[in-house]
Amino acid sequence: MRTLLFFSALFLTGILRAQSPPAPPREADFNTTTAGQAIRFSPQFPPLQQIAGAPAAFYSCFWEFGDGHFSFEENPVHVYEKPGDYAALLELTNNYDDGKKPKKKKKSVLTGGGTGTAMADVFSKSDQMIALKTNSQPKAGEGLTCIISYRNNSKFTTDGRLHLFFNEKKFPASHFRFDTARTYFGEMPDNAWTFAEPVDSKADFDWVWLPELHPGGGVSTAAPADVPFSADAQEMLAKARKTYRGEQVWRFTQLRPGEKRNLFVDLSGTAKMLKDTTAFIHLEGVITPFDPAVPPERFELEIEIVSSHDPNAIAVSDNRVNYRFLKRQKLDYKVRFQNNGEGPASTVQLDIEVPDGLNLGRMKPVEWYPACPICPKTPGTGSCLDTSTTKEGLVFTFRNIYLPGSRQKGVSDKDSTQGFVKYRIEPERDMPKRAFRSRAKIVFDKNPPIYTNFSKTRFKPGLSPGLKAGYAFDPADSGNGYFFAGASISPYKSWKVFPQVELLTGFKGNTALPGQVYRDSVVLADVDFKRVTYRDSTLGGERKFVSFEMPVLLRKNFSRFFGAGAGASVRVLLEDGEDRTQVKVTRVFFTPPGVPPQPPQILRDESSVHPYSATTTRFSVFGELNFGSVRAGPALGVRAGVVLGKEETEPFMQASVEWKF
Repeated sequence: MRTLLFFSALFLTGILRAQSPPAPPREADFNTTTAGQAIRFSPQFPPLQQIAGAPAAFYSCFWEFGDGHFSFEENPVHVYEKPGDYAALLELTNNYDDGKKPKKKKKSVLTGGGTGTAMADVFSKSDQMIALKTNSQPKAGEGLTCIISYRNNSKFTTDGRLHLFFNEKKFPASHFRFDTARTYFGEMPDNAWTFAEPVDSKADFDWVWLPELHPGGGVSTAAPADVPFSADAQEMLAKARKTYRGEQVWRFTQLRPGEKRNLFVDLSGTAKMLKDTTAFIHLEGVITPFDPAVPPERFELEIEIVSSHDPNAIAVSDNRVNYRFLKRQKLDYKVRFQNNGEGPASTVQLDIEVPDGLNLGRMKPVEWYPACPICPKTPGTGSCLDTSTTKEGLVFTFRNIYLPGSRQKGVSDKDSTQGFVKYRIEPERDMPKRAFRSRAKIVFDKNPPIYTNFSKTRFKPGLSPGLKAGYAFDPADSGNGYFFAGASISPYKSWKVFPQVELLTGFKGNTALPGQVYRDSVVLADVDFKRVTYRDSTLGGERKFVSFEMPVLLRKNFSRFFGAGAGASVRVLLEDGEDRTQVKVTRVFFTPPGVPPQPPQILRDESSVHPYSATTTRFSVFGELNFGSVRAGPALGVRAGVVLGKEETEPFMQASVEWKF
């Protein structure tokens, strides 16, 4: 009875759980406090869902203050330049967290204004005119914000256009949908130049376009006269349009010397993005000033698709490569890391597993941060990056550096707690055509190691057409065979079991049929058996044919020089020729001994010729062995099998030479 009650309660609990509504989505929230002209923003974090075995989960913040300014600090302080009611936004990114990204939060902030905060930007060089940055790495099904910062480094006020390119054509599927843009300096969409796939989803909240807030007054809503692009701008845009599917364009006006502005774009990650996890993708921005004295400029932002937000990760430039062009292929890997400790790290070691087939001797560091020189053979006391190899792969070691911890007191710039190594490596000539992956182990000083995700790369299948020619025969009568030639199609240099389809044409010229003689005798009615009549029928003729055969088989190359396979084929045989028949009737006389014999008497001697044509279909099964350069050719193939018949089977063999391209 107790057992019955227990299972009944368990069953009812399951039903109630199934009927209960799902947990509400997480949402960011924040409070504001005013101290004089300054406003402090304080986030309220929803509960985290810790990933088992990962470092402690945490949120990183991105703030838009509603006036074109932004911050990545956790508790920023901002002073608005003009009094008004501003729509401030908080967007959280969940690191080492197993749940979905919290919903954005916007709130109204009322202020009297004051001496404004210096305009934040994402420029890394003093001479840049445009730069891009995202508030998080892209993830399938999630949105992110792309910040476009632009400025005028010339001595001339100018109008112009901003171009944002996304969704690279080298990937089969689009990664982003354009949702909306938030402009604060009078930028207007230029639909004459904008192109993007239709948006099939809405942003998680609606924004109202705000008028320009920079000093100097209002903005004319009339579109300026169209201005032709300079030759340099045309070249930049043409190159970008060959690379990307999507383009969004805005016009800006009256960008004064030394002035900088920010524009915010919401992009949603598509579900198909999941297929390209751990791959590099790019966003590109181009600024094209109308004033010919102000040159155009482009900026390319490299980001990595992630399956979860983890500051420690490895990504690869291409997760699908073409094996046919392996000799020209170079792979770029990037390992990102972040010191999440309460104090600085002086040594960071990256142990990277490198798969078989990548040439460690041809590895080249491309870029790294913290910026420091490559270590000499005998490292000294200065900061440097040490590179070495082991049986398992590569080792990069930052020595004598200062990398702040994200939980260190006084550290508000999260970017300063992060670093990376980007390196280029080439495949070996005979790299196996198999999917491969890499992973990194990261050690900060003497702390326990942190393991990254795996970066995965696979080869595109690639088709390999081939030419084939050979001779087919019956093992018992090798001289009575026929020649054939044709083509094949199969995956390019596969290292696994692979299918192959062939189309072969066989041909044989006029060949005489072996004569066949049939004799029957007729005994006359005489009693003494003096006469016998014989009828001889001789059948013969000649044949020629053309055949069309389609073998379908599975093959495997066990090495570069040996392979085997098995399959079946259907063969349509078109025969042509003639049948010849000769009938001869002879009477033979038998005489007693001593009596001269009588010569045979020819009663009938005639022949006939009849044309012959037939179409037959034959099915066969076979096995084969291949020797030589079996992945590309030339290779010798020996195929043996049987033709399936209604009453009995007929053996056959084929010897052929094959080339693949």
